[in-house]
Amino acid sequence: MTNTFTHYGRAATLAALLALPGIGTAQQPAQPKASAVNRGLEYLNARRTKLGLTEADLRNPAVPSEYTDAHNGATHLYLRQRHQGVEIYGAVTEVHFDRNGKVVASHNGFVPNAASHARSTRPALSPEQAVAAAARALNMPAPQGLRLVKEGTATEGMMFSEGGISLEKIPVKLMYFRQPNGELALTWNVTLYPLDAEHYWDARIDASTGQLLDRTDFVVREEASFAALAQRRNAAPAAVAAQRTTTGGTQPAPPVASRTNAPNSYNVWPLTVESPIHGNRQLITDPAHPWASPYGWHDTNGLRGAEYTITRGNNVHAYEDRRSLNNGNTSNNYTPGYSPNGGASLIFDFPYQTGVAASVNQDAAITNLFVWNNLMHDVMNQHGFTEGARNFQMYNYSGAGIGNDFVQAEAQDGRGVSNANMATPPDGFQPRMQMYLWDTDQRSLIAELANGSTLGSFNFATSAFGRRLGLVSPVAGQLVYAADGCANPMPNASALNGKVALIKRGNCNLAPKVRNAQNAGARMVIVMDSLANSPLISMSGSAADTAGIRIPSVFISRANGQQLLSALAAGSVNITVTALDRDGDFDNGIIAHEYGHGISNRLTGVGSGCLSNAEQMGEGWSDFFALWMTTKPGDKGETPRGIGNFAVGEPVTGGGIRTKPYSTSLSVNDLSYANLGTAPYTAVHANGEIWCAALWDLNWALIEKHGYNADLYGETGGNNIALKLVIEGLKYQGCSPGFISGRNGILKADSVNNNAANAAIIWKVFARRGMGADASQGSPDVLNDGKPSFTLPTAVLSSNKPKFSTDELAVFPNPANEEVTVRMLAASQQPVAVELLNHLGQVVQRTTQSAALLQREGAKLSTANLPAGMYVIRLTGSNGTATHKLVVRH
Repeated sequence: MTNTFTHYGRAATLAALLALPGIGTAQQPAQPKASAVNRGLEYLNARRTKLGLTEADLRNPAVPSEYTDAHNGATHLYLRQRHQGVEIYGAVTEVHFDRNGKVVASHNGFVPNAASHARSTRPALSPEQAVAAAARALNMPAPQGLRLVKEGTATEGMMFSEGGISLEKIPVKLMYFRQPNGELALTWNVTLYPLDAEHYWDARIDASTGQLLDRTDFVVREEASFAALAQRRNAAPAAVAAQRTTTGGTQPAPPVASRTNAPNSYNVWPLTVESPIHGNRQLITDPAHPWASPYGWHDTNGLRGAEYTITRGNNVHAYEDRRSLNNGNTSNNYTPGYSPNGGASLIFDFPYQTGVAASVNQDAAITNLFVWNNLMHDVMNQHGFTEGARNFQMYNYSGAGIGNDFVQAEAQDGRGVSNANMATPPDGFQPRMQMYLWDTDQRSLIAELANGSTLGSFNFATSAFGRRLGLVSPVAGQLVYAADGCANPMPNASALNGKVALIKRGNCNLAPKVRNAQNAGARMVIVMDSLANSPLISMSGSAADTAGIRIPSVFISRANGQQLLSALAAGSVNITVTALDRDGDFDNGIIAHEYGHGISNRLTGVGSGCLSNAEQMGEGWSDFFALWMTTKPGDKGETPRGIGNFAVGEPVTGGGIRTKPYSTSLSVNDLSYANLGTAPYTAVHANGEIWCAALWDLNWALIEKHGYNADLYGETGGNNIALKLVIEGLKYQGCSPGFISGRNGILKADSVNNNAANAAIIWKVFARRGMGADASQGSPDVLNDGKPSFTLPTAVLSSNKPKFSTDELAVFPNPANEEVTVRMLAASQQPVAVELLNHLGQVVQRTTQSAALLQREGAKLSTANLPAGMYVIRLTGSNGTATHKLVVRH
């Protein structure tokens, strides 16, 4: 293939370039785009010397995105630098204007004097060779039958077929990539979506050598977040188990009701109801928002009338994907599984049962997944995640943004367990949400003996391959011993047909044993350990060993296996195996969390690849969206909130899958920026908890000022104001943000939206969590180089009353047992006296500390030897005195 490059004469001046009508790309109407680009380049040119840029650096940038927010008139412009007509990956400059055209924020990502860093101008590899090199580097099969499906020059980009290795067509584009030494290497940017959907790779391949220089994964998964849950359960297994069984870990059986005849209705856990343990299913009718989804949730063409009567429409297609465990997801770009059909009247009212296999509730699960993806779309659209802002829609009614990117929401996905993930490629490419089943303790293996007695219930571990037991549970059948199961065919193959095979571990790999039993007609396999006192293992195997296995299998201890062998020696044994997984499709907090990854990825920077740095807050935004969507009238900020409680079988009051529940009370959740980079806050999930803790505080601080609005689509109410600030803040924070960049984005959003009316509240909230006026984040690519600060800006301090207020004190834990920490946000020109008074007003403890130390670390007072009761904390400094009640319990 011939590679074409566009060259521009050096004589062209910046003014002449600004006058060119075809500058950049043409995704929007020419005149508005030209105007925004003109203003953006004029702004950059005026600051060119300060930014270290040459005139050539600003010449003819690409315009990957530009849109205007209807609610505030702000325009967001994104320019990608070019050198000799070739775009530079990651070299994006943002310029944000208010409704009057004034620049309110900018982030420069252009490479200074790019011409001096460029290594070469022409690739040695063809685009097809680049695809093959990328597949090789990413441990994917070689592409087969690769063909060009969308032509374009090398610098414009082109599209190839899936090549038998990708779920989506393969975009390829010639770009420069800035290496750590500053050199600009000519690369092919290749995007590959492997058939297992575990990753969605966007790779930079050296155009001369075929070497992988860089890669970004568009898939965000949750597996790392469960370590905290496991640690908490292991620390106190008896207490946790008791709580789970006595306080609602299992949802009550739903009432039996007749089906509705109401058109356009859905029986689901509705808006603000997090899961079956948090409230009842309800029938909702005509739920599509008239502005966000003007033709309903089943439209795809912007004309009256539904195009689909299944759980598919403009914003999402929800379907089951259980088969993906054995076959990958699909062999082409879009072949979905089963979706329930609501008929011409669009009635999605399906039964839901407890104590049954997940597959029994398939229709109810897919419907709930469909509805919650639509709810997320409609609510977030009203608060700033719009078509122009790169949201997820098949058809964009306004003409802004790029369509054909509705969410592929996969229910009861067979690719994993106790997990979920979200793949978010750039605007115009389809995201994919995979919702899995979750392991629980609701499992049993019971043997009925020939004499009528029973053995069990035995504990067991499920397998990582084959049919998920929770989908077909219970499985019952006659037990037949098949020795080590290594022979194929098995010696007693005829006896195994339609039976449950008991196989002993050893002599060959575990997966082939199960396949051999399956070949003999067994409906299930129980593998008994050959080692005494060995822990149970979840059986797994290589792709070659596990391919084609379709029956469930479990692993039991040697002792339990010996019991079954002894029973078989005495007569026939019938086995019943049950594992009642929980379905993540009913945990609306997890659905909202996954959708949230799509929001944060699409709104940050140019809309893809901007949240791969170390100090990024993607998990925190997602948790915030989950909490916000499930907050109802009467809730309180200090009430502990867990994430994923239903999925993991914990009660509403459980801690969920995070290290701490979320709460505005520092006694419950005292996380701050000072925790970042210290164990266990060294990975994205735990780091996100710190960020979400601050956002959750912000939500409740604004509710305290502006009240709560039960209309989650509304403009008024502190909760709606908070959500809009968080979403708008994503637009202003820049690519690869750290915590302080995120804070500044929210402050900027409040300045643009509300004329900074909430600035003092925002500062107090973030200062309380260590992101105060003197905080710095260092490099966003490094976790432990940030500097926490609990101080408020001078302007905020000067606006406070001279006397301290209770709001400026943090006392935790409260109630206290052994020790209490007292932290202060206010300033003081002199050392601060910290006193603990009993109910008679007597000072029982006193210390004096500097204001800086009280802001940064706080004062620690011992309460171990104090009688239980009510006390008062009193602080006295140059600004007066403040008090706070303290309860001591032992």
